[in-house]
Amino acid sequence: MKSKDNLKLKKLIVSPDKLRWNCPENIFKFQSTAELEPLNKVVGQQRAIEAIKMGCELKAKGYNIFVTGLSGTGRTSTVKQIVENISTTSPVTYDYCYVNNFDNADYPKLLRLSRGKGRELAKAMDDVIGFLRGRLPKLFEEEPYQLSRKKIIDEYQAREREVLNEFDKKIKPLGFIRGQLENEQGFVQPEVFPLIDNEAVSIDSLDELVEQGKLTRKRQIELKEIWKTLHDEVFDLSRIGMKLIQEFRKELLNNDKLSAEVVVNSTMQEFLKNFEHDDILDYLEKVKLHILDNLNIFVPATSPVPSLADINSKDVNSDFFDVFKVNVLLDNSDSDKTPVIIETTPTYNNLFGTIEKTYDQRGFWKTDFTKIKSGSILRADQGFLIVNAIDLFAETGVWNALKRVLLYDKLEIQTYDSYFQISQSGLKPEPIQINVKVIIIGGQTLYKWLYQYEKEFKKIFKINAQFDYESPRSEEMLQNYAKFIAKISNEENLIHCSPSGVAAVIEWAVEQAGSQNKLILKFSDVSDLLRESSYYSKESEAPYINRDDVNKAIVMYRKRNNLIDEKMHDEIMQGNIMIDTSGRKIGIINALTVYNNGLLSFGKPARISANVSTGTTGIINIEREADMSGKIHNKGVLIITGYLREKFARNNTLSMTASLAFEQNYGGIDGDSASAAEIYAILSSLTEVPINQSIAITGSVNQKGDIQPIGGVNEKITGFFNICKSRGLDGSHACIIPLSNVNDLMLSKEIIDECKDGNFNIYAISNIDEGVDILFDMPAGITDEKGIYPENTLYRLASDKIKILADIVKPKKVTGIIKKKKNEKKEN
Repeated sequence: MKSKDNLKLKKLIVSPDKLRWNCPENIFKFQSTAELEPLNKVVGQQRAIEAIKMGCELKAKGYNIFVTGLSGTGRTSTVKQIVENISTTSPVTYDYCYVNNFDNADYPKLLRLSRGKGRELAKAMDDVIGFLRGRLPKLFEEEPYQLSRKKIIDEYQAREREVLNEFDKKIKPLGFIRGQLENEQGFVQPEVFPLIDNEAVSIDSLDELVEQGKLTRKRQIELKEIWKTLHDEVFDLSRIGMKLIQEFRKELLNNDKLSAEVVVNSTMQEFLKNFEHDDILDYLEKVKLHILDNLNIFVPATSPVPSLADINSKDVNSDFFDVFKVNVLLDNSDSDKTPVIIETTPTYNNLFGTIEKTYDQRGFWKTDFTKIKSGSILRADQGFLIVNAIDLFAETGVWNALKRVLLYDKLEIQTYDSYFQISQSGLKPEPIQINVKVIIIGGQTLYKWLYQYEKEFKKIFKINAQFDYESPRSEEMLQNYAKFIAKISNEENLIHCSPSGVAAVIEWAVEQAGSQNKLILKFSDVSDLLRESSYYSKESEAPYINRDDVNKAIVMYRKRNNLIDEKMHDEIMQGNIMIDTSGRKIGIINALTVYNNGLLSFGKPARISANVSTGTTGIINIEREADMSGKIHNKGVLIITGYLREKFARNNTLSMTASLAFEQNYGGIDGDSASAAEIYAILSSLTEVPINQSIAITGSVNQKGDIQPIGGVNEKITGFFNICKSRGLDGSHACIIPLSNVNDLMLSKEIIDECKDGNFNIYAISNIDEGVDILFDMPAGITDEKGIYPENTLYRLASDKIKILADIVKPKKVTGIIKKKKNEKKEN
């Protein structure tokens, strides 16, 4: 190659001092991070912090928060810290209680009380019922009550006797007497009997007495007529008696109520004097009426009257008295801060509450208002509920139920199975009006999907707090990293870092960010590196973690997780995966690819082959035809067609068929970082000029031939370097990368040293033309004013070959034959 061309290629080589950014250790003015004040704030997430603060402080409806970002960027801890800082010291929170609905037990009543009042009310009600169970039986034994009861009984008996005496006086002159008769069914009923010789006889025996001569026929007829009238009147007398009994019982009940009312009123007033709420007063009035209407449960007729001591020693909450219990659903008496609930298991019951059931020995279930249980949403009332999106959407039915709560600010507690209409609880508790701010932590993809396809989502989640995964590399951030290291070391009792150790951690963070000008904000990963560095540091005698300890932790992490990387390396070295790193071949090029096993990203070269022939099909993407190509790779191949038209089809027809394939690819492929390599493979096959196999390339391309940046540049270079090193570096090996990726380089010291010694090179190009000189050892060529490429250039060879292919597929002139056939057709 001419010296001029050599100089041109050297200008494309990346200088070794640009292959890595090294953190200056002299900016850290400490002996170890133990001297630093630990980091006590969230750094690098100002955008997300402002969004969360706005969502938390803005009380308008629908300003719930959906936090997006990568896991490990501190989303949960940041949200919790911000929310707790925003929380006031004396928020207005409430206690919620369910009580029996004495009008309809299937619809339990809700009581919302001031903070701490729920527990007080429950205890007060237990005390009231416990006291009355001991007091009322004694009340009914006292002399005033017994006298009033005896008076009612005496009055009833007197009225009863008066009615009976009046009837007896009426029937006696008629020759009848009142008595009772047992019918055929064995029932005794009132009846009137005629008197014959001062002896009562039945009306049916009168015929026999006539036959015996003891009664005349005339008298028999008279008695029967009188009996008919009196028989009806005796039943009227029974109805009067029943009415008297009803009145008697009513008077007894009224007497019991009047006697007990004073005790009940005074007792409830004493125990419940601290509750001045309208809902409470209404409920207490219902309780009082129910007690007075059911005094029999306090004084069982078959049981001895218990003493107050006996009552207190027994279970006050027996079945009869459960109706008076207070089910404290939410008790805020011990909390003086705004509720912040982090629900790590957002099942339906855990979030929304449930209604428990109890089963008897026969398998039948029952439930009541005392079985209603609260969930996280109610516990977060007047505060914040934080939940992870993955956990939330993993639970069937939870998202739809949460939407309803947030749309209507209303919580209706039901069982999980009733939500799916599998069964019914039998209860419909009064809905709870709540005020809760929900914060969901998830990914950006999920947020976009919900925003686009869930109609109500944008109404209830108006704040999207986006957590960044990287931050600009500034000196302030470097110092914050050192303080963060101090924080983790203090909290977890790790060995502190020296300045060299901090610098090594920061360089690793820059490498993970994929740019010399960025730092990752995935502090969970940084923490893991510190833990492992501290572990390996114990083997050394140094008092603090240094650069060697950090590097060893990085190496050992890779060693633990690079099994697939090593297996593929071995396959390449054994020739099972065909990769050439020397010589030249037509239509074959080494492209650089990245693999990710979930724990580790690593690069490996992949062989791309191209074949060109006559035809009009264009470029055939074999991966696509085999359904192994992703959308981005498909787009990259289509862009190649646009580039070829730009270069070679301005004066000619682009008539050719080219096939592209990733050789030995069995798992699919995506991305456009191989599009530049695919162009070179096609040009090589088209011109039959071989490609240098000791060079690998990565880079995306547009239709104008500009090389665009790609991801994973460090992994790709390292993967090819390791193959070349295993086979022996000889100075011919190199990688070609986009010029725009130079600032992303964070290569290992080993690669940098080999580049300094000239055993390995890294070229940075900005367009396809520059790569031609490197791969084909000849210039690409620039068109003259007529659009013709100069001789001895790759593009001239390509242009000439395309003309030849176009001539081959061009239709032949058959004008005479066509005319002859037309004339024959007319004659026919």
